[in-house]
Amino acid sequence: MGTLLFRSSPRLAPARPAGAARRDGRRALRPAVAAVAALGLVLCCTLTACARAGGAAEAGPARTGSRPSDATPAPPSWRTESFLDAVVDVPASWGFDAAPTSDWCVPLGQSPAGPRQPYVDTRGPGSVVMMIGCPGGTHGPDLNGSGVPPEYWTTHLWFAATPAPAGSARVPDGRVSADGWTRIVRTVGSAKVLVLSDGAHLGDAERVIASARRATVDPHGCAASSPIQAGGFVRPAHPFDVAGLRAVGGAAVCLYDLSRPVGTPGLVAFRAIGGPDATALLAAIQAAPVGGGPDAPQDCVKGESGDTAIVLRLVAAGVAREAYVYYDWCFGNGIDDGTALRALTTDDCGPLWAERVTLWSGPGGPFQVCHRPTTHS
Repeated sequence: MGTLLFRSSPRLAPARPAGAARRDGRRALRPAVAAVAALGLVLCCTLTACARAGGAAEAGPARTGSRPSDATPAPPSWRTESFLDAVVDVPASWGFDAAPTSDWCVPLGQSPAGPRQPYVDTRGPGSVVMMIGCPGGTHGPDLNGSGVPPEYWTTHLWFAATPAPAGSARVPDGRVSADGWTRIVRTVGSAKVLVLSDGAHLGDAERVIASARRATVDPHGCAASSPIQAGGFVRPAHPFDVAGLRAVGGAAVCLYDLSRPVGTPGLVAFRAIGGPDATALLAAIQAAPVGGGPDAPQDCVKGESGDTAIVLRLVAAGVAREAYVYYDWCFGNGIDDGTALRALTTDDCGPLWAERVTLWSGPGGPFQVCHRPTTHS
């Protein structure tokens, strides 16, 4: 029986400099991934071996120490997606899903065919790819990447860091068409923006690519680079007491890659939380015990702090205050407003994850309270 292995997806892998945070061996996987992992022990016998991939409301540009956005908002019926220092507009009707990759023949909680409507790829740091030998492949240009057969292609947008890190796909800028499909690639700042489209959605795909632009701060107030990238459970530069907030008008969840140095783009994804959901999130944070956790410091090495972290921007009375959310290591976990570290709970951490802000794996304790099933388009 073969050994089940995971690796980073060559399709999208944020740059990982030498010395980037190490993973400990006691990380939990999303239930669908874990189930397929068990199945993979059987599949490895017959295939080959077995690989890990790298109600909205505007949160507002204001913050403690004011930071206005330099990116224009999306036009009506479109929305904005951000990656590193690139901002792109996409049709609001496009959903979110994990693009099929080299393990396309083993569905992770979805049909083997994958999504069938236009979408934005949710793969990012921590997403998993099984090292199995899926049959078939392409006979022409592999516009989707990873050898996924054309019958499983769907119009979608994805991002990649540039220059491409070792082991990841290097795709040149430009336009390539074959068999009714077109891939358009454009480098914007530190990011590559890629769209695969069928003929029916080509007009939208061209608009998506044309909209790509650089921004130091996206329309939701997420900075391309954040002090949180320093790692080591750094605390917010502008402390506040979340217990003193009486109301919140909205929130923005800004996900960062901690392997990218401060001063370089590290924003991986964002999502907005508004209305009653933002109110419930604030109440959950305020109700969480002070002291942080869940932690299990005996389970991993000291001197590391995980691969990703969140800057949570809470907007109250037109001013955004930033808390740091740590969940990716066996200690130091919690929501830090610079005054106190509050514990992660199902009510204050679970709501952070949706759309492209996706939790694929993590230390057992935080993963159990933070993970929520992903809804595919």
